[in-house]
Amino acid sequence: MKLSYSFRFFFLIAILFTISSNAQQFNGSWSCDYATYDDESNGVGINAVSLGVIKENTFVALAYSTSGGTDFLVGYTNADSALGRMGFYPYNGGWHQHWMSGFDDLEMTGAASLAATPDSLIYVANNDPARNVLVFKLGSDSVISADYRISTGTDSIWAIAVDGNGLVYVSTFIDSSKPGQVLVFNSIAKDGNWAGLHAPTALTKITVPDAGILRGLAVNSNGTILYISNYTAKKIYCYTGSPATGYTLYNGFSFALNDTMTSSAGTLLNPGPWGMSFMNSKNILLVACANNFMLGAGYEYGRIYALNPNTGAILDTIDCAKWNFDQTGGYNQRSGGTVGNVSGYTSPYNVAYDEKFNLYDQSYFGWTVDKWSFSGTLPTIPLTITSVEKQDNIIPGKFDLSQNYPNPFNPSTTIEFSLNKASNISLYVYDITGRLVTSLIQSANFPSGNYKITFDASKLASGTYIYTLKNGDQQLSKKMTLIK
Repeated sequence: MKLSYSFRFFFLIAILFTISSNAQQFNGSWSCDYATYDDESNGVGINAVSLGVIKENTFVALAYSTSGGTDFLVGYTNADSALGRMGFYPYNGGWHQHWMSGFDDLEMTGAASLAATPDSLIYVANNDPARNVLVFKLGSDSVISADYRISTGTDSIWAIAVDGNGLVYVSTFIDSSKPGQVLVFNSIAKDGNWAGLHAPTALTKITVPDAGILRGLAVNSNGTILYISNYTAKKIYCYTGSPATGYTLYNGFSFALNDTMTSSAGTLLNPGPWGMSFMNSKNILLVACANNFMLGAGYEYGRIYALNPNTGAILDTIDCAKWNFDQTGGYNQRSGGTVGNVSGYTSPYNVAYDEKFNLYDQSYFGWTVDKWSFSGTLPTIPLTITSVEKQDNIIPGKFDLSQNYPNPFNPSTTIEFSLNKASNISLYVYDITGRLVTSLIQSANFPSGNYKITFDASKLASGTYIYTLKNGDQQLSKKMTLIK
């Protein structure tokens, strides 16, 4: 009996890596429900660089031109391809919107990103001399100024995100040859500077490890996990922590965009990651990937990836360029701007979602906002990461996996492992049937040393689980028990 049981257990371990997780599978496909018409009655009116969603079919688009002649916000409510736009806007741009509060008047200039919240506030990363975050509000018939703004300093700003507590995250940069930073500011409710002196002190500051322009930010609702996209370095960083205690780079997450391709005309396309959004409750990280303000050949690439938030693994893809081609037979074939479910000129620089988990992107060169729906049921990914900590500078004598502690546990436990040499490792958790529950670390490079990671199983059912550490040459497994 003992021999038979051991055989079955090790046979199970041997096949674990060939079994996919039903809980992490996308069982349907994405389709574009509508793209706002590029015309004077419902269009953005010029290039749309970013957007923010307030609720289903209610959103705000940011009009912006690289020539510097345009910066304004366009509100939509109950939108579809032909209807929903609030107010009148000059077609083909040529207008800068102003933020005003009493005698305080600032012109929108160089604003390339915005974030919207369910209470209809719109936060704009503006590049006036004081690099203000300007706050607007979606009113009943237009976008209006709110009485809030803050100066972020002297460095240029690009990406912006707001967490569930109203804290504001802003990326800054000097130029692409230097590492960018992210500043975190307290909420309007907790910092009077938003309505007062407009010059708060950042709660914390994060400097990424590589040079480049940080074009995307995404944060979970309580601000404990922050994602930063570096367009220049073609990668996304994951940080864990909090604004109060600071953030630590999480090495278990790894995403690098390797989508270099040659267009049909022979032009080299080298896209990077742009805007991002963290889909709370589903725990899916969305990232828009596109070329750098590239006309013509650039229309042949544009994708939105759905990523595992713990590891960075790609779980699903919206190929916007392929959708455009399949619907029209070309990459720039939106005749008259009135094909209702295609932008026609692929250039998705940002992505957002609504309360029903529909996705929205914008086409910079199509001058549109596009809504995507999923035919199946989106999975919920267990959000298991907190951080991986290196415990000391001692080089261990062997590759080892320790028994988790406490064990049994509820709801979190600590897993320790040792690497006697620099390794590319993965750490997986399976249930007793062999179904993959989550990837705590997936194909991440770690130097030699002793490490520990906290596994949060608060969303899992009681039972026995198996955790497995793999370094390419070897794999080690142990059991742990969750009791609720």
